[in-house]
Amino acid sequence: MEEKKSPRADLNKYTALFLWLGLVFVLFTTWRVIEYKKYEKDDYKDSKWNVQEEELEETLEVQQEPPPQEQPQQKQAPPEIIEKVEDEEEVEETVLESTETDEEEVIEEEEIVTEEEEEDVAVAFQFIEQPPVYPGCEKFKDNKAKLKNCMSKKIERFINRKFDKSIAEDLGATGIIRINVQFEIDKNGNIRNIQARSRYKELEYEAKRVISKLPKMQPGQQRGKPTKVRYNLPIVFRIE
Repeated sequence: MEEKKSPRADLNKYTALFLWLGLVFVLFTTWRVIEYKKYEKDDYKDSKWNVQEEELEETLEVQQEPPPQEQPQQKQAPPEIIEKVEDEEEVEETVLESTETDEEEVIEEEEIVTEEEEEDVAVAFQFIEQPPVYPGCEKFKDNKAKLKNCMSKKIERFINRKFDKSIAEDLGATGIIRINVQFEIDKNGNIRNIQARSRYKELEYEAKRVISKLPKMQPGQQRGKPTKVRYNLPIVFRIE
């Protein structure tokens, strides 16, 4: 009996052939694709470079400046005509007077006299060179410290005798009562410009009344001249 050939055996003979054909086809296709992309990229670069060159040529042509135009020459004005004066005609000459003065001439200068106004400012009692002299303190004129101390004690005693403390009691005030008083002793020794400050107006009026009763004093002196002196005096007392 004859043996039958299997169809599978026939296919195995052509397997290697089909494999080589497929590999050749894939390689060919890949090579064509690579060549195509490279060609497009190079073409794109060349076209882009050409466009930039064209734009550069256009800008260079636009930036060319026109040649400067020649300005017309200005016409020179004709020279002035000089008139000739005949000898017979008389020409008046102007004579300039000299402003120089002779040595014998004396220029009178106006004397400007400025009178210095004396400052009428009150000097504080603690800074006065020669303090005012309260009546009864004349024996301390040669001692500045004792003279000030004598004046302060005399004013304190005067206020204690003359001040009416019952006004504070009538107002219902209790405890320590304080009244700040300031006054001036003018150039003639009189009491002027009395000021007082307190919680109660009635006590301010009473302080001004008492201070105005102070006796006339010998005025204080600054730089050997009579001057106003400012005196500060606190009036303090207690109401039980």
